[in-house]
Amino acid sequence: MEKPKMEISKNKIVKLGAIISLIALFTNVIAQEQSDGEDNTGTNPINFSRDFRVYNEYSWLNTPGDGSQNMTTMEFRTPFADVKWQWRVRARHNSIKADLNDNGSNDINRSGAGDIDMRFLTVPWLDMENRQAVAVGLEVFLDTASKDVLGSGTTSLGPQVFYVKFLERGLFAPGLQYKKSIDEDTGRPDTDQILIDLNYLLMARDSQSWFFTDPQLVFDQETN
Repeated sequence: MEKPKMEISKNKIVKLGAIISLIALFTNVIAQEQSDGEDNTGTNPINFSRDFRVYNEYSWLNTPGDGSQNMTTMEFRTPFADVKWQWRVRARHNSIKADLNDNGSNDINRSGAGDIDMRFLTVPWLDMENRQAVAVGLEVFLDTASKDVLGSGTTSLGPQVFYVKFLERGLFAPGLQYKKSIDEDTGRPDTDQILIDLNYLLMARDSQSWFFTDPQLVFDQETN
């Protein structure tokens, strides 16, 4: 059984504190802004809006006994450099319970801060006549989890590219990302993945509701 970390490194505390401070600062700004009627679904990768959202994901884990994971994510996005770039940051609270031996007792029962990631994105090509665009960016995945089991144990870089095709009521925006670790905790595996996202958005005619799906393919080259 993996032993939890008894201490959080000063480096991780500084990273986590800086990100949370930024989120708290910008949340006050966002609360004062009014919706302008534009696409606020958060699904268009080239809509460089300023917004803050919180969402939760609950998963059942494939363990011999009962297992579950509950992850709450806070996400903030803002444009900068005359709206030519967008900065996005995600901070997570992670909770994992798992019975690894199917004996009715949880071998893992941990909760705390998860990993943080941030992304810088820009649009080098936009063709409004044919309703299409290309966005490119770099995502940085930081090893900030308060306990080993709550994060990947790696610091990784993830360059990515999106092709965006605007439809009559929505968009199709497939994305390609290569994620590679540049630093790993002792005993943690490298990250070496290719991720393909197939973002599809269908808006209602009144633009007040929508359907969104994002099937994702992950090719893990480290584990085959």
